[in-house]
Amino acid sequence: MTFKGHISLAILPLAIYYQDNIFQTNNLIILGFVLLGAILPDIDEPNSYIGRKIPFISILLKDMFNIEHRTITHTIFIPLMIAIIAFSINNEFLLALSFGILMHDVGDMLTKGGVPIFYPFIKTNIRLLPKKITFYTASPVEYLLIILIWGIILFYLLNNGVNLL
Repeated sequence: MTFKGHISLAILPLAIYYQDNIFQTNNLIILGFVLLGAILPDIDEPNSYIGRKIPFISILLKDMFNIEHRTITHTIFIPLMIAIIAFSINNEFLLALSFGILMHDVGDMLTKGGVPIFYPFIKTNIRLLPKKITFYTASPVEYLLIILIWGIILFYLLNNGVNLL
């Protein structure tokens, strides 16, 4: 999934959860952490949005540590560990980061490539849908999905009293 797809998919549940309170300061900070989490797993890909913004980390992971794309950075164990830490220290921002990472993985599990969510223990890529109805990253189907997601977000916010002007 592309940067725009990951961001869109991460915003959708927040718009539904926070409704007309989404633009309150604390909720905007939470949104920022979710959005960071939504793009963070692609740090292992130098050509990704975040990989281009922080190339030294991306290149370090790829070249020095030989981390392949959609492996260790796309495992369920990273957001799970962050969530456990977040709950243990009662930190809603770390929990938001964990949620964003999880939403990233969900997005990639909608693509034809899937994600080895239990990596390194099980290296098989897992999809949420049958392969026949998944899509390729950056395909017209993904862009239609992004438009649909934003339509739902806007519809939901406007019907819950959010003034966007």
